[in-house]
Amino acid sequence: MAQKKYITGKVLVALVMLCRYSYAFAGSASGTSAYQFLQLGVGARPAAMGEAFAGVSGDVNAVYWNPAGLARIERLELSMTHAVWLQDITYSNIAYGRPALGGAIGAGFNRLSAGDIQKADNTGLRLAENYTMSDAMGLVSYARGWGSLALGANLKYISSHIEEERMCSYAADMGALYSGFRPWGRKLGVGLSVQNVGTKAKYVSEENTLPVIIRMGGALELVKGLLVASDLNYSEKNVHIHSGAEYTHTLGALVLAARAGYKDETVKELGALSGLTAGMGIEWGHYRLDYAWNSFTDLGTTYRISLGIEF
Repeated sequence: MAQKKYITGKVLVALVMLCRYSYAFAGSASGTSAYQFLQLGVGARPAAMGEAFAGVSGDVNAVYWNPAGLARIERLELSMTHAVWLQDITYSNIAYGRPALGGAIGAGFNRLSAGDIQKADNTGLRLAENYTMSDAMGLVSYARGWGSLALGANLKYISSHIEEERMCSYAADMGALYSGFRPWGRKLGVGLSVQNVGTKAKYVSEENTLPVIIRMGGALELVKGLLVASDLNYSEKNVHIHSGAEYTHTLGALVLAARAGYKDETVKELGALSGLTAGMGIEWGHYRLDYAWNSFTDLGTTYRISLGIEF
């Protein structure tokens, strides 16, 4: 009988809590969602704001949250992010966008690596061998604005590799963003996106659906320099609330940013403090450096660093 390999111990806890990355090689339940890494947030700025980004526009990382937000970028932008999690889990991505074709075009690539994981048999006994796990996604995007309304879409290719086994899928995202509201004379952006609508994934004989995510949110410039945002996310029969704020201040040639937020996905398992996010940013000319922090209490702390360049 072929021997099964399982994610064990703290690695499983880290993957489930941090990534909702809950399937195991040859041991996932039929009918569950694959590619759980698609639910991970991208970019240090959105992460520091509690991942409330469906209503934010003009940032190239919008392609990962609401592709319609890409329509508001004004020049070529490139953003690179590296995230360090627990148990040697890393998550890196790159995003590109520029005005073109009457709107804006974009592209992105994400990769999650769980490093070396110790094998175990079906009784939980650890073996002397290790194996590797990694996921990747590439996308192309197009967005266009008509006055206060913007629409956008992504096409994705997704792949997963666990030891010698691989699977791949195709998916699409769609988004809309409206920025015509002016409550109290302040700009309000309201966004809606539907992500990961696509083909089923199959490991050996096990078939899995993609984790479809519906995001609804708004971003309000409450006072000059202060942006507040809130999202309502629906995925896999669960509803989660994300909220965040960003304060920016110009100091000579520098633009400084302080950010904070809250998200409730891990609160039930890890406690209220696990929902806190924070970060900062500095912009100088065409360059921007952002940092985000999130505590997972007893599991440890994770962080993201993003470098952005405008041309």
